Amino acid sequence: MFYKPLNHITLPLGFLSGTLAAIVVLLMLTQTKFTVILQSIKHKFTFTQLILAVCCWFLFLPLAEFFTSLIPTTGPLEAVYKIFEESFEMMLDYKIAGFIMVCLLAPIFEEIIFRGIILKGMLNFNVNPTVAILLNGFIFGCAHMNPWQFIGAGILGVIFGFVYYRTKSLLIPMILHFLNNTLAYSLMLIQGDMEGDVFVQSDYLILIGLTILGIGSVFLLYKQTQQKTI
Repeated sequence: MFYKPLNHITLPLGFLSGTLAAIVVLLMLTQTKFTVILQSIKHKFTFTQLILAVCCWFLFLPLAEFFTSLIPTTGPLEAVYKIFEESFEMMLDYKIAGFIMVCLLAPIFEEIIFRGIILKGMLNFNVNPTVAILLNGFIFGCAHMNPWQFIGAGILGVIFGFVYYRTKSLLIPMILHFLNNTLAYSLMLIQGDMEGDVFVQSDYLILIGLTILGIGSVFLLYKQTQQKTI
C-alpha cells in the first residue's frame, strides 16, 4: 500500500513537474526567452500601483462569487460537482501539500504561463490589448476545467491580465494570485469544506457598490500607468 504521508511531497512535486513542463513547451512554441519573464518579475512598480491592484482584485471578488453561485451543483452537473468537491477536499488531508500547491506554486507558475507567456505572446503579435486580456481571462477560466471555477477564475484572470498589462510587472499578479488562493484555502481549512464564501451574494446593494468601487480602482490604476505599457 502506498505510504500516504509521502503525498505531502509527491503532490507538490507532481504539480511542479507538470507546470514546469508546460512552461518549457510554451517557451519553445512561442520562442520566448525566460530572461524576458524574469525581467517582468523584477520590473519596478510603485506602492500606489500595488494598492490599487489589490483593490481591483478584492472589490471584484463579490462579482466573481455571485456569478459562480448561479451555476447549479445539483441536477445534471451533480456528479461532476461531486468529483470537483472531492478533489479539493482531499487537500484537507494534506494541508501542507495543499498550501504549497495552491498558495505558493500556483500563483508563481500559473502567472508565468497565463500572463508572462500567453498574454504577453498575444500582445507581441499585435492582438488588440482589450481582446488579448479578455481572451486570456477566458483561457484561464477554461484551464481550471470545471464550470464553478470557470467564471470566477475568468473574471480574476481579466483583472490579473489588466494589472500586468498596465504595470508591466508580473510580480503584482503573482501577489494578487497568492492573496486570492490563500484567502480561499484558509476559508476551506477553517470551515472544513469548499462551500465558504467571502461575501454574501444575496446582498445586491453591497455587490453593486463594491463592483462600482472596483471599476473606480481599475480607472485609477489606468490613470496611474499612463507610461508606455507592454
